[in-house]
Amino acid sequence: MNHMRVVLIIPLFYLFASQVEAQTKTFTIPYESKGQNVTMTYDEIIHYCRLTDSLYNEVVFKSFGKSAQGDDLPYLLIDDGSKNADKITLWIQSGIHPGEPEGVEAGFLFLRDMMTKPEMKSMLQHARIVFIPCFNVDGLKRFGPYNRINQNGPEQMGWRTTAQNLNLNRDFMKADAPEMQSWLKLYNEINPDFLIDCHTTDGADYQYPLTYGLDAFQTLNPAVAAWCTKQYIPFVSDEMSKDGMPIFPYVAFRQWHNPRSGLLTYGSRPMLSHGYTILSDRPCLLIETHMLKPYKVRVDATQNMIEHTFTFLYNNRESFLSVLRGADQERISDKFVTSSFPIALDTDMKDSTMIDFLGMEFDTLKSSITGGVYYKYDNTKPVTWKIPLFGKVYVSDSIYLPLAYVIPVEWTEVINRVKLHGVSVITLPEVPSVRVVATKMTNVKFPPGSYEGRFRPDFTPHDFDTVVHIHQGSALVLVKQPKIKVLAWLLDAASEDSFLKWGFFNAVFEQKEYGEMYVLEPLAEKMFAENPALKAEFDELKKNDPAFAANQWAQLNWVYNRTQYRDQEYCVYPVVKISDPVELKKLLPQK
Repeated sequence: MNHMRVVLIIPLFYLFASQVEAQTKTFTIPYESKGQNVTMTYDEIIHYCRLTDSLYNEVVFKSFGKSAQGDDLPYLLIDDGSKNADKITLWIQSGIHPGEPEGVEAGFLFLRDMMTKPEMKSMLQHARIVFIPCFNVDGLKRFGPYNRINQNGPEQMGWRTTAQNLNLNRDFMKADAPEMQSWLKLYNEINPDFLIDCHTTDGADYQYPLTYGLDAFQTLNPAVAAWCTKQYIPFVSDEMSKDGMPIFPYVAFRQWHNPRSGLLTYGSRPMLSHGYTILSDRPCLLIETHMLKPYKVRVDATQNMIEHTFTFLYNNRESFLSVLRGADQERISDKFVTSSFPIALDTDMKDSTMIDFLGMEFDTLKSSITGGVYYKYDNTKPVTWKIPLFGKVYVSDSIYLPLAYVIPVEWTEVINRVKLHGVSVITLPEVPSVRVVATKMTNVKFPPGSYEGRFRPDFTPHDFDTVVHIHQGSALVLVKQPKIKVLAWLLDAASEDSFLKWGFFNAVFEQKEYGEMYVLEPLAEKMFAENPALKAEFDELKKNDPAFAANQWAQLNWVYNRTQYRDQEYCVYPVVKISDPVELKKLLPQK
């Protein structure tokens, strides 16, 4: 009997000892020791990444690339190593805008709870976590007290953009920043199931410590969208209310800063984090804490939102993973490939519902500086507004996808960027003659200034059939593949976030050959005599466009561009579409 007692006591002793050891292996971050109004510097983040790696076997500190200035991009992988089939992956990132740093503190505090609370640590048998404490490390190194004029703390913080003055949360599609290129590689390697992107908002004053974006519109698989809106959001809204932290969808007023004008919802473009991941049917929660709330309130709200999200994902992992698998299968189904594909969303401004909004009383004041009006809020007077919400999002433009796109070999950078997104590409041999659908742009206009380092053209696209020579090394992008939504948004001329729209092909809008006036004058007379309709079109343009009517060179250049001497590739999109199976067969490798 005594021997049996010893056998029983020893395991219990070691179990107790291991729990005590787990709870004593802890750490304190500067936020806690310095008054809860500070955030970490880059060096402190690296220190705590190394520290947690050394304290906990389940935490591994890695770098997923280098910043533009050559510093490591840190991330932590929290995984107990178990290989359960129902393991779910949550990706948490902070510091894409380093002036909005709540996710740094909230992420490390969440990680500490995960490692020191046995009931949470046991969840790692069926879950793993990716934590990027600072995406934009060069922006964080611009550490100072004057980087966020609208924000109530912390004492110092980083700068919004990278060392190249790029906003990473506009770069998910074009991927100009080296940081984003590294992020895309890691994202496609890990393929997470749910993402959280931590931010702080600007704008009006209101009672909510945290608002959120979670796009569940037509871009997202309907089953995944239903899971978000009918299961996940009600749960976290309930839990945050119990915490005394009411949440609300991301606040966008119909008229800037004016709550009485009503609120509107909109579908986010994939240049943004929560618009990008849904192209792979993976939800992304955009956390936007309220900039006027004390920093502690914002950190607490972020941490609570992360913990509730993780708990819900863990408890519903089997059903959620089943929904994701169904979405993955649907994206490569014949029905999806041949259906109408939404390429633009808009908000119905004729359809609204009245809602309660927890705002703050405000006065409308006349500016002594500008003569206009501005709004001054009183945060001692909370008020519930009954205001309209314009929440119906509809598909404003759709296309039918081809069987494939072909990117000519000379556009190497575009081919490389497509691959970064996890899109499969077939490198082609020389093919002398293939019938394709090409796109010509008319009404081309450029803005007076750049946006995110690029001049984005505006144009009207027109498809036409033609025959082209495919040069060796060109890239064939088959549409029927898991990244179908990503490649369509990247390559189709109708997409606002295509490489074409982001200025990768701006050279095709430049005319390189011209006709002299003394050559074009008699040629124009002959053309107009032979083609009265052309003359009528010319006269109509002169009548309705004063700038054209006053510019003799522009008029004769218009004539030149309707002769056989014109550049046949001028304003023609180099990426072509294959819609005929017979033509596609010419390009596919033969078995």
